[in-house]
Amino acid sequence: MDQCCSAADRFDITSAFLTKSSVQWAGGWLQEARTARFAADHIIQRSAKLSECRFDGQVAIVTGAGNGLGRAYARLLAARGARVLVNDLGGDMHGAGASRGPAARTAQEIVAAGGIAEANFDSVATGPGGKSIVEQAMDTWGQVDVVINNAGAVVARGPIDENTDDDFRTDLMVAAGGTFFVTKAVWRHMWDRNYGRIVNVSSSAFLGMNSSAGYPAAKGATWGLTRNLSYRATSQDKDIKVNCVMPTAAARMTKLMGDGISEGMERYYPPESAAAPVGYLAHRDVPVSGEMFATGGDIMRRVFVAVTPGYDAGEGRLTPELVGENFGTVFGEANYTLVTNAYDKVALDRRVDWEAGRGSVF
Repeated sequence: MDQCCSAADRFDITSAFLTKSSVQWAGGWLQEARTARFAADHIIQRSAKLSECRFDGQVAIVTGAGNGLGRAYARLLAARGARVLVNDLGGDMHGAGASRGPAARTAQEIVAAGGIAEANFDSVATGPGGKSIVEQAMDTWGQVDVVINNAGAVVARGPIDENTDDDFRTDLMVAAGGTFFVTKAVWRHMWDRNYGRIVNVSSSAFLGMNSSAGYPAAKGATWGLTRNLSYRATSQDKDIKVNCVMPTAAARMTKLMGDGISEGMERYYPPESAAAPVGYLAHRDVPVSGEMFATGGDIMRRVFVAVTPGYDAGEGRLTPELVGENFGTVFGEANYTLVTNAYDKVALDRRVDWEAGRGSVF
């Protein structure tokens, strides 16, 4: 079977995400933000009866698949029936150099295990590179159903005042730029077919850590791009799901953190322990889009953005002094609201009817 849940379960879950509630305000009707909390509760209550998640007949592109996480993602998809384009420039973890070895080895491993794969050696960090990756998959198999944007590099190192402009730019162009260029190249194909699954690989580094500035900035941008693409597709009722993961796993980059951490990561967080969530998010039955998940160590957790009620001084009345006096209220975490897009956030103010703007493109 190639389904993870029954048709009835998929219908109910999808309906939950399309459900909206309206509230009366100022004599008119303001369409309330999508009820994300209800949708989450509904999914929890409707735990689907799972069968084997398969990708038979589908084509997947996995970038940065020569080593570590990308290799684990590619092998999992191939083992479950996908034809996989294994992309890797073959540079080191700092983005230097190039080699056909890593991508070729992963592709050979897949074929040796009975799967179907081809290697690709283009750089994701340029428009022509992203286009060439997608074109190879299209020329070989005629379609692309799944894209895993995994490629990344840590080029800039040390504190921000020691980062060079070029190193910062390279960090952005590999992780965030690579996600953009490959997705841009495949987007029209998925749009016209009304089907696609994209999983972007971010990192908890963007939450803040003692590292250089470029890599966290690039991974934060990756989440922003995920939310943008997801909203664009869902607002037009397209069956294109775009989600994001922030994996914790042993990789070449974790060796930079010291032997003690590196050994623990290899024992408890091998790359394979972060692959299953990506496999599910890449499947046709995934019920969500625009979401972020923390993965690794055979654990999967949801990561979300929330807005608190805060403090409302009234139109034109807020001063720095009032902010200071009420900062505890602003900073409090009680009664927060999940927001899934920019319109959800501004709709909380209930001063402007933002519903008309949901369909605007700029």
